[in-house]
Amino acid sequence: MNKLVEFTAALLVLLLISQPVSAVNPEYRIEDINSRLDDLGISYKPSGFVVSEFHPSVTEINRIGIVRDDVAEYKISINVGPGEYDSITLTNYVKEKSPWNTRSNKNLIILPGQALTEVFYSDMAIYYAQKGCCVYVLDRRETNVPVTETDFSFMADWTIDECLKDTYYGVGVSRIHTALLNHKSAEIVEVTAIGHSHGALILTAYEASEYDDLSSCRVDKIIPVDIIIRYDPQYSELIENQAQEFGAISESIEGGTYNENNMAIMMQMAYLASTNPEGISPVQPGLTNRQLFRLMASQTYMFKTYPYTPDYHYWSGDLNGLYYVDEDRLLYVTLNGGAVPYTPKSLDQYMAGLMGNVEGYEIDSSRIDSPVLYVGLGGGFGEYGSWWYENEVVKTNDEITSIIWNDQGHGSIALDYNSPELWAEINKWLENNQ
Repeated sequence: MNKLVEFTAALLVLLLISQPVSAVNPEYRIEDINSRLDDLGISYKPSGFVVSEFHPSVTEINRIGIVRDDVAEYKISINVGPGEYDSITLTNYVKEKSPWNTRSNKNLIILPGQALTEVFYSDMAIYYAQKGCCVYVLDRRETNVPVTETDFSFMADWTIDECLKDTYYGVGVSRIHTALLNHKSAEIVEVTAIGHSHGALILTAYEASEYDDLSSCRVDKIIPVDIIIRYDPQYSELIENQAQEFGAISESIEGGTYNENNMAIMMQMAYLASTNPEGISPVQPGLTNRQLFRLMASQTYMFKTYPYTPDYHYWSGDLNGLYYVDEDRLLYVTLNGGAVPYTPKSLDQYMAGLMGNVEGYEIDSSRIDSPVLYVGLGGGFGEYGSWWYENEVVKTNDEITSIIWNDQGHGSIALDYNSPELWAEINKWLENNQ
Protein backbone atom coordinates (compact mmCIF):
# COMPACT_ATOMS: atom_id res chain seq x y z
CA MET A 1 0.00 0.00 0.00
CA ASN A 2 2.74 2.48 0.91
CA LYS A 3 4.58 1.63 -2.30
CA LEU A 4 1.46 2.42 -4.35
CA VAL A 5 1.03 5.75 -2.57
CA GLU A 6 4.69 6.57 -3.24
CA PHE A 7 4.28 5.62 -6.90
CA THR A 8 1.19 7.79 -7.30
CA ALA A 9 2.67 10.78 -5.51
CA ALA A 10 5.99 10.60 -7.32
CA LEU A 11 4.44 10.23 -10.76
CA LEU A 12 2.00 13.06 -10.13
CA VAL A 13 4.78 15.38 -8.95
CA LEU A 14 6.89 14.51 -11.97
CA LEU A 15 3.98 15.09 -14.30
CA LEU A 16 3.11 18.43 -12.73
CA ILE A 17 6.64 19.82 -12.80
CA SER A 18 7.33 18.66 -16.36
CA GLN A 19 5.93 19.93 -19.66
CA PRO A 20 3.76 17.24 -21.38
CA VAL A 21 5.23 15.71 -24.47
CA SER A 22 3.66 17.05 -27.68
CA ALA A 23 4.53 18.99 -30.77
CA VAL A 24 4.12 22.13 -28.67
CA ASN A 25 6.17 20.97 -25.67
CA PRO A 26 9.01 18.75 -26.99
CA GLU A 27 11.18 19.31 -23.93
CA TYR A 28 9.13 17.00 -21.70
CA ARG A 29 11.31 14.07 -20.63
CA ILE A 30 9.55 10.75 -20.10
CA GLU A 31 12.83 9.23 -18.92
CA ASP A 32 12.58 11.35 -15.77
CA ILE A 33 9.40 9.47 -14.84
CA ASN A 34 10.88 6.11 -15.75
CA SER A 35 14.01 6.71 -13.68
CA ARG A 36 11.97 7.63 -10.62
CA LEU A 37 9.68 4.60 -11.03
CA ASP A 38 12.68 2.31 -11.27
CA ASP A 39 13.92 3.79 -7.99
CA LEU A 40 10.57 3.16 -6.32
CA GLY A 41 9.58 -0.26 -7.64
CA ILE A 42 6.37 -2.04 -6.76
CA SER A 43 5.86 -5.28 -4.89
CA TYR A 44 2.35 -6.51 -4.23
CA LYS A 45 0.61 -9.84 -3.88
CA PRO A 46 -3.03 -9.91 -4.98
CA SER A 47 -5.09 -13.08 -5.30
CA GLY A 48 -2.21 -15.51 -4.96
CA PHE A 49 0.11 -14.22 -7.64
CA VAL A 50 3.06 -11.89 -7.27
CA VAL A 51 3.89 -8.66 -9.03
CA SER A 52 7.52 -8.47 -7.98
CA GLU A 53 10.05 -5.86 -9.02
CA PHE A 54 7.60 -4.65 -11.67
CA HIS A 55 8.09 -1.08 -12.84
CA PRO A 56 5.28 0.42 -14.93
CA SER A 57 6.73 2.76 -17.51
CA VAL A 58 4.79 5.66 -18.98
CA THR A 59 6.62 5.80 -22.31
CA GLU A 60 4.61 8.47 -24.11
CA ILE A 61 1.94 11.10 -23.44
CA ASN A 62 0.64 12.93 -26.49
CA ARG A 63 -2.09 15.48 -26.96
CA ILE A 64 -3.52 14.52 -30.35
CA GLY A 65 -5.79 17.57 -30.58
CA ILE A 66 -9.47 18.54 -30.77
CA VAL A 67 -11.63 15.76 -32.22
CA ARG A 68 -15.15 17.19 -31.78
CA ASP A 69 -16.33 20.57 -30.51
CA ASP A 70 -14.21 21.20 -27.40
CA VAL A 71 -13.34 17.52 -26.79
CA ALA A 72 -9.64 16.73 -27.12
CA GLU A 73 -7.88 13.39 -27.50
CA TYR A 74 -4.76 12.28 -25.62
CA LYS A 75 -2.73 9.06 -25.95
CA ILE A 76 -0.85 7.51 -23.02
CA SER A 77 1.38 4.48 -23.62
CA ILE A 78 2.40 2.30 -20.67
CA ASN A 79 5.00 -0.44 -20.79
CA VAL A 80 3.82 -3.36 -18.66
CA GLY A 81 6.38 -6.08 -19.30
CA PRO A 82 9.58 -7.12 -21.04
CA GLY A 83 8.10 -8.48 -24.27
CA GLU A 84 7.83 -6.76 -27.63
CA TYR A 85 4.07 -6.39 -27.30
CA ASP A 86 3.87 -5.85 -23.54
CA SER A 87 2.33 -2.41 -23.49
CA ILE A 88 -1.13 -0.96 -23.02
CA THR A 89 -2.59 2.30 -24.30
CA LEU A 90 -5.01 4.72 -22.67
CA THR A 91 -6.87 6.92 -25.15
CA ASN A 92 -8.29 9.89 -23.27
CA TYR A 93 -11.20 12.06 -24.44
CA VAL A 94 -11.92 15.15 -22.36
CA LYS A 95 -13.55 18.58 -22.64
CA GLU A 96 -10.83 21.19 -22.35
CA LYS A 97 -10.82 24.75 -21.09
CA SER A 98 -7.53 25.02 -22.95
CA PRO A 99 -4.83 22.53 -23.99
CA TRP A 100 -3.78 20.39 -21.00
CA ASN A 101 -6.52 21.95 -18.88
CA THR A 102 -9.94 20.61 -17.83
CA ARG A 103 -12.46 21.02 -15.02
CA SER A 104 -13.39 17.35 -14.92
CA ASN A 105 -12.55 15.22 -11.91
CA LYS A 106 -14.73 12.24 -12.89
CA ASN A 107 -13.02 9.38 -14.72
CA LEU A 108 -14.88 6.95 -16.94
CA ILE A 109 -12.77 4.00 -18.12
CA ILE A 110 -14.00 1.76 -20.94
CA LEU A 111 -12.63 -1.79 -21.14
CA PRO A 112 -13.19 -3.09 -24.71
CA GLY A 113 -14.53 -6.46 -25.72
CA GLN A 114 -12.34 -9.25 -27.03
CA ALA A 115 -10.45 -8.26 -30.21
CA LEU A 116 -11.95 -4.74 -30.21
CA THR A 117 -10.07 -1.48 -29.75
CA GLU A 118 -10.55 2.15 -28.81
CA VAL A 119 -11.58 2.96 -32.40
CA PHE A 120 -14.73 0.85 -31.96
CA TYR A 121 -15.75 2.82 -28.85
CA SER A 122 -14.62 6.35 -29.79
CA ASP A 123 -18.12 7.75 -30.42
CA MET A 124 -19.26 6.37 -27.08
CA ALA A 125 -16.22 7.84 -25.35
CA ILE A 126 -16.75 11.27 -26.91
CA TYR A 127 -20.42 11.19 -25.84
CA TYR A 128 -19.46 10.80 -22.18
CA ALA A 129 -16.67 13.36 -22.51
CA GLN A 130 -19.28 15.84 -23.68
CA LYS A 131 -21.24 14.97 -20.52
CA GLY A 132 -18.26 16.11 -18.42
CA CYS A 133 -16.33 12.89 -17.83
CA CYS A 134 -12.62 12.44 -18.41
CA VAL A 135 -12.97 9.29 -20.51
CA TYR A 136 -10.29 6.65 -21.06
CA VAL A 137 -10.40 3.59 -23.32
CA LEU A 138 -7.89 0.96 -22.22
CA ASP A 139 -6.47 -1.04 -25.13
CA ARG A 140 -4.96 -4.32 -23.98
CA ARG A 141 -1.69 -5.87 -25.12
CA GLU A 142 -3.18 -7.77 -28.05
CA THR A 143 -3.82 -4.51 -29.89
CA ASN A 144 -0.05 -4.39 -30.54
CA VAL A 145 0.15 -7.76 -32.30
CA PRO A 146 0.33 -7.42 -36.11
CA VAL A 147 -1.56 -9.62 -38.53
CA THR A 148 1.80 -10.91 -39.82
CA GLU A 149 2.78 -12.49 -36.47
CA THR A 150 3.18 -16.27 -36.55
CA ASP A 151 4.78 -17.12 -33.18
CA PHE A 152 2.32 -16.61 -30.32
CA SER A 153 4.27 -18.28 -27.52
CA PHE A 154 4.36 -14.94 -25.68
CA MET A 155 0.58 -15.18 -25.17
CA ALA A 156 1.14 -18.10 -22.79
CA ASP A 157 1.82 -15.49 -20.12
CA TRP A 158 -1.14 -13.25 -20.99
CA THR A 159 -3.46 -14.67 -18.33
CA ILE A 160 -6.41 -13.10 -16.52
CA ASP A 161 -3.99 -12.22 -13.73
CA GLU A 162 -1.92 -10.18 -16.18
CA CYS A 163 -5.10 -8.46 -17.41
CA LEU A 164 -5.98 -7.52 -13.83
CA LYS A 165 -2.48 -6.17 -13.28
CA ASP A 166 -2.65 -4.13 -16.48
CA THR A 167 -6.07 -2.79 -15.48
CA TYR A 168 -4.60 -1.80 -12.13
CA TYR A 169 -1.96 0.33 -13.81
CA GLY A 170 -4.45 1.71 -16.29
CA VAL A 171 -6.77 2.88 -13.51
CA GLY A 172 -3.91 4.41 -11.55
CA VAL A 173 -2.36 6.25 -14.47
CA SER A 174 -5.76 7.52 -15.65
CA ARG A 175 -6.41 9.05 -12.24
CA ILE A 176 -2.98 10.72 -12.28
CA HIS A 177 -3.47 12.06 -15.80
CA THR A 178 -6.83 13.56 -14.84
CA ALA A 179 -5.17 15.21 -11.85
CA LEU A 180 -2.55 16.60 -14.24
CA LEU A 181 -5.26 18.12 -16.42
CA ASN A 182 -7.43 19.59 -13.66
CA HIS A 183 -4.54 20.68 -11.39
CA LYS A 184 -6.10 18.98 -8.37
CA SER A 185 -5.27 16.01 -6.17
CA ALA A 186 -5.57 12.57 -7.72
CA GLU A 187 -7.31 11.44 -4.53
CA ILE A 188 -10.52 13.32 -5.39
CA VAL A 189 -10.85 11.76 -8.86
CA GLU A 190 -13.84 9.42 -8.94
CA VAL A 191 -13.55 6.39 -11.23
CA THR A 192 -16.39 4.59 -12.99
CA ALA A 193 -15.65 1.69 -15.34
CA ILE A 194 -17.66 0.28 -18.22
CA GLY A 195 -16.60 -3.14 -19.47
CA HIS A 196 -18.02 -4.73 -22.60
CA SER A 197 -17.98 -8.50 -23.15
CA HIS A 198 -14.50 -9.73 -22.15
CA GLY A 199 -13.93 -6.23 -20.79
CA ALA A 200 -16.92 -6.80 -18.50
CA LEU A 201 -15.38 -10.11 -17.41
CA ILE A 202 -12.09 -8.39 -16.55
CA LEU A 203 -13.93 -5.53 -14.83
CA THR A 204 -15.97 -7.87 -12.63
CA ALA A 205 -12.89 -9.91 -11.69
CA TYR A 206 -11.02 -6.67 -10.96
CA GLU A 207 -13.78 -5.42 -8.67
CA ALA A 208 -13.55 -8.71 -6.74
CA SER A 209 -9.74 -8.63 -6.56
CA GLU A 210 -7.42 -7.11 -3.97
CA TYR A 211 -6.33 -4.53 -6.52
CA ASP A 212 -9.65 -2.77 -6.04
CA ASP A 213 -8.97 -2.51 -2.31
CA LEU A 214 -6.13 -0.07 -3.01
CA SER A 215 -7.52 3.46 -2.76
CA SER A 216 -5.45 4.89 -5.61
CA CYS A 217 -6.67 2.21 -8.04
CA ARG A 218 -10.17 1.61 -6.73
CA VAL A 219 -13.14 1.71 -9.09
CA ASP A 220 -16.10 3.45 -7.48
CA LYS A 221 -18.90 2.21 -9.79
CA ILE A 222 -18.97 -0.57 -12.36
CA ILE A 223 -21.06 -1.15 -15.47
CA PRO A 224 -20.53 -4.66 -16.90
CA VAL A 225 -22.10 -4.87 -20.36
CA ASP A 226 -23.21 -8.22 -21.80
CA ILE A 227 -21.29 -10.91 -19.99
CA ILE A 228 -22.14 -14.14 -18.18
CA ILE A 229 -20.25 -14.88 -14.98
CA ARG A 230 -22.52 -17.76 -13.95
CA TYR A 231 -25.64 -19.18 -15.60
CA ASP A 232 -28.88 -19.66 -13.77
CA PRO A 233 -28.59 -23.36 -12.72
CA GLN A 234 -31.73 -24.19 -14.72
CA TYR A 235 -29.68 -23.87 -17.92
CA SER A 236 -27.80 -27.10 -17.33
CA GLU A 237 -27.24 -27.77 -21.04
CA LEU A 238 -25.59 -24.40 -21.60
CA ILE A 239 -23.44 -24.95 -18.51
CA GLU A 240 -22.36 -28.38 -19.74
CA ASN A 241 -21.58 -26.93 -23.18
CA GLN A 242 -19.24 -24.37 -21.64
CA ALA A 243 -17.58 -27.06 -19.52
CA GLN A 244 -16.86 -28.87 -22.79
CA GLU A 245 -15.64 -25.61 -24.32
CA PHE A 246 -13.30 -25.21 -21.35
CA GLY A 247 -11.92 -28.69 -21.97
CA ALA A 248 -11.36 -28.02 -25.66
CA ILE A 249 -9.60 -24.70 -25.02
CA SER A 250 -7.46 -26.22 -22.26
CA GLU A 251 -6.39 -29.06 -24.54
CA SER A 252 -5.49 -26.55 -27.26
CA ILE A 253 -3.37 -24.51 -24.84
CA GLU A 254 -1.64 -27.63 -23.57
CA GLY A 255 -0.84 -28.44 -27.18
CA GLY A 256 0.96 -25.12 -27.57
CA THR A 257 -1.72 -22.99 -29.23
CA TYR A 258 -2.01 -19.81 -27.19
CA ASN A 259 -3.86 -17.50 -29.57
CA GLU A 260 -7.41 -17.26 -30.81
CA ASN A 261 -7.91 -16.10 -34.41
CA ASN A 262 -11.70 -15.78 -34.71
CA MET A 263 -11.44 -12.06 -35.40
CA ALA A 264 -8.75 -12.65 -38.03
CA ILE A 265 -11.26 -14.80 -39.91
CA MET A 266 -13.98 -12.17 -39.43
CA MET A 267 -11.62 -9.48 -40.72
CA GLN A 268 -10.88 -11.56 -43.83
CA MET A 269 -14.60 -11.91 -44.49
CA ALA A 270 -15.06 -8.18 -43.86
CA TYR A 271 -12.32 -7.39 -46.38
CA LEU A 272 -14.02 -9.44 -49.08
CA ALA A 273 -17.42 -7.98 -48.19
CA SER A 274 -15.96 -4.48 -48.48
CA THR A 275 -13.83 -4.82 -51.62
CA ASN A 276 -15.94 -7.31 -53.60
CA PRO A 277 -19.40 -7.35 -52.03
CA GLU A 278 -21.21 -9.05 -54.93
CA GLY A 279 -18.50 -11.63 -55.59
CA ILE A 280 -19.30 -15.26 -54.82
CA SER A 281 -17.89 -16.25 -51.44
CA PRO A 282 -14.96 -18.69 -51.66
CA VAL A 283 -15.99 -20.00 -48.25
CA GLN A 284 -19.72 -20.51 -48.86
CA PRO A 285 -20.66 -20.94 -52.54
CA GLY A 286 -24.17 -19.71 -53.18
CA LEU A 287 -23.66 -16.60 -51.05
CA THR A 288 -21.98 -13.36 -51.99
CA ASN A 289 -19.14 -12.04 -49.85
CA ARG A 290 -21.44 -9.44 -48.33
CA GLN A 291 -24.13 -12.05 -47.57
CA LEU A 292 -21.62 -14.29 -45.79
CA PHE A 293 -20.46 -11.36 -43.65
CA ARG A 294 -24.10 -10.63 -42.78
CA LEU A 295 -24.65 -14.28 -41.90
CA MET A 296 -21.61 -14.38 -39.60
CA ALA A 297 -22.74 -11.15 -37.93
CA SER A 298 -26.43 -11.97 -37.53
CA GLN A 299 -26.37 -15.76 -37.03
CA THR A 300 -23.13 -15.97 -35.06
CA TYR A 301 -24.31 -18.97 -33.03
CA MET A 302 -24.17 -21.07 -36.23
CA PHE A 303 -20.39 -20.62 -36.34
CA LYS A 304 -19.72 -21.60 -32.72
CA THR A 305 -19.42 -25.17 -31.52
CA TYR A 306 -20.76 -24.14 -28.12
CA PRO A 307 -22.96 -21.02 -28.44
CA TYR A 308 -23.28 -18.95 -25.26
CA THR A 309 -27.03 -18.48 -25.81
CA PRO A 310 -29.41 -20.09 -28.33
CA ASP A 311 -29.63 -16.97 -30.53
CA TYR A 312 -26.24 -15.39 -29.83
CA HIS A 313 -25.25 -12.88 -32.51
CA TYR A 314 -23.19 -9.74 -32.99
CA TRP A 315 -25.75 -7.70 -34.92
CA SER A 316 -29.38 -8.38 -35.84
CA GLY A 317 -30.17 -8.84 -39.49
CA ASP A 318 -30.46 -11.33 -42.35
CA LEU A 319 -28.92 -11.99 -45.76
CA ASN A 320 -30.54 -8.81 -47.09
CA GLY A 321 -28.88 -6.53 -44.55
CA LEU A 322 -28.13 -5.69 -40.92
CA TYR A 323 -30.98 -3.88 -39.22
CA TYR A 324 -29.55 -1.37 -36.77
CA VAL A 325 -26.09 -0.48 -38.02
CA ASP A 326 -24.58 1.09 -41.12
CA GLU A 327 -22.88 -1.90 -42.76
CA ASP A 328 -20.33 0.17 -44.65
CA ARG A 329 -19.29 1.95 -41.47
CA LEU A 330 -19.09 -1.34 -39.57
CA LEU A 331 -16.85 -2.79 -42.26
CA TYR A 332 -14.69 0.33 -42.30
CA VAL A 333 -14.21 0.36 -38.54
CA THR A 334 -13.44 -3.39 -38.49
CA LEU A 335 -10.75 -2.98 -41.13
CA ASN A 336 -9.31 0.35 -39.96
CA GLY A 337 -8.18 -0.17 -36.39
CA GLY A 338 -11.42 -1.13 -34.65
CA ALA A 339 -10.52 -4.81 -34.46
CA VAL A 340 -7.36 -6.86 -33.97
CA PRO A 341 -6.78 -10.31 -35.46
CA TYR A 342 -5.35 -12.29 -32.52
CA THR A 343 -6.27 -12.61 -28.85
CA PRO A 344 -5.01 -14.78 -25.97
CA LYS A 345 -6.82 -18.09 -25.54
CA SER A 346 -6.40 -17.82 -21.78
CA LEU A 347 -9.22 -15.27 -21.50
CA ASP A 348 -11.61 -17.56 -23.36
CA GLN A 349 -10.48 -20.41 -21.11
CA TYR A 350 -11.19 -18.31 -18.00
CA MET A 351 -14.59 -17.29 -19.32
CA ALA A 352 -15.57 -20.88 -20.19
CA GLY A 353 -14.34 -22.06 -16.79
CA LEU A 354 -16.63 -19.58 -15.05
CA MET A 355 -19.68 -20.35 -17.19
CA GLY A 356 -19.03 -24.09 -17.12
CA ASN A 357 -18.84 -24.14 -13.30
CA VAL A 358 -15.36 -25.65 -13.54
CA GLU A 359 -13.74 -26.23 -10.16
CA GLY A 360 -11.30 -23.46 -9.30
CA TYR A 361 -12.98 -20.93 -11.60
CA GLU A 362 -15.20 -18.54 -9.72
CA ILE A 363 -15.51 -14.88 -8.77
CA ASP A 364 -16.34 -14.12 -5.15
CA SER A 365 -19.64 -12.26 -5.45
CA SER A 366 -19.35 -10.96 -1.87
CA ARG A 367 -16.37 -8.81 -2.91
CA ILE A 368 -18.44 -6.86 -5.47
CA ASP A 369 -19.13 -3.92 -3.17
CA SER A 370 -19.48 -0.97 -5.57
CA PRO A 371 -22.79 0.10 -7.15
CA VAL A 372 -23.39 -2.08 -10.23
CA LEU A 373 -25.37 -1.47 -13.40
CA TYR A 374 -25.55 -4.64 -15.49
CA VAL A 375 -26.46 -4.00 -19.12
CA GLY A 376 -27.63 -7.00 -21.11
CA LEU A 377 -27.81 -6.77 -24.90
CA GLY A 378 -30.83 -8.74 -26.05
CA GLY A 379 -29.21 -10.57 -28.94
CA GLY A 380 -26.06 -11.27 -26.98
CA PHE A 381 -25.99 -12.51 -23.37
CA GLY A 382 -29.02 -10.44 -22.35
CA GLU A 383 -30.91 -11.69 -19.30
CA TYR A 384 -28.68 -14.76 -19.09
CA GLY A 385 -25.94 -12.45 -17.86
CA SER A 386 -28.03 -10.53 -15.35
CA TRP A 387 -28.79 -13.64 -13.25
CA TRP A 388 -25.49 -13.73 -11.33
CA TYR A 389 -25.57 -10.06 -10.41
CA GLU A 390 -29.27 -10.10 -9.46
CA ASN A 391 -29.18 -13.38 -7.52
CA GLU A 392 -25.64 -13.76 -6.16
CA VAL A 393 -24.06 -10.31 -5.88
CA VAL A 394 -27.27 -8.87 -4.47
CA LYS A 395 -26.90 -11.10 -1.38
CA THR A 396 -24.22 -8.74 -0.06
CA ASN A 397 -24.75 -5.66 -2.23
CA ASP A 398 -28.13 -3.94 -2.48
CA GLU A 399 -26.96 -1.47 -5.14
CA ILE A 400 -27.58 -3.70 -8.17
CA THR A 401 -29.49 -2.42 -11.21
CA SER A 402 -30.08 -4.11 -14.58
CA ILE A 403 -31.01 -2.90 -18.05
CA ILE A 404 -31.83 -5.32 -20.88
CA TRP A 405 -31.45 -3.52 -24.20
CA ASN A 406 -33.70 -5.06 -26.93
CA ASP A 407 -32.59 -7.54 -29.58
CA GLN A 408 -29.80 -5.74 -31.41
CA GLY A 409 -26.87 -8.02 -30.76
CA HIS A 410 -23.71 -8.38 -28.70
CA GLY A 411 -21.93 -5.55 -30.51
CA SER A 412 -24.73 -2.98 -30.27
CA ILE A 413 -23.20 -0.99 -27.40
CA ALA A 414 -21.13 1.18 -29.73
CA LEU A 415 -22.04 1.56 -33.41
CA ASP A 416 -25.81 1.10 -33.80
CA TYR A 417 -28.05 3.92 -34.97
CA ASN A 418 -29.64 4.18 -31.54
CA SER A 419 -26.61 3.36 -29.37
CA PRO A 420 -26.77 6.96 -28.02
CA GLU A 421 -30.14 6.07 -26.48
CA LEU A 422 -28.46 3.32 -24.48
CA TRP A 423 -25.60 5.64 -23.54
CA ALA A 424 -28.22 8.09 -22.24
CA GLU A 425 -29.84 5.37 -20.09
CA ILE A 426 -26.44 4.54 -18.61
CA ASN A 427 -25.78 8.25 -18.03
CA LYS A 428 -29.06 8.55 -16.10
CA TRP A 429 -27.86 5.83 -13.77
CA LEU A 430 -24.53 7.59 -13.35
CA GLU A 431 -26.26 10.85 -12.47
CA ASN A 432 -28.52 9.06 -9.97
CA ASN A 433 -25.51 7.40 -8.32
CA GLN A 434 -23.31 10.44 -7.70
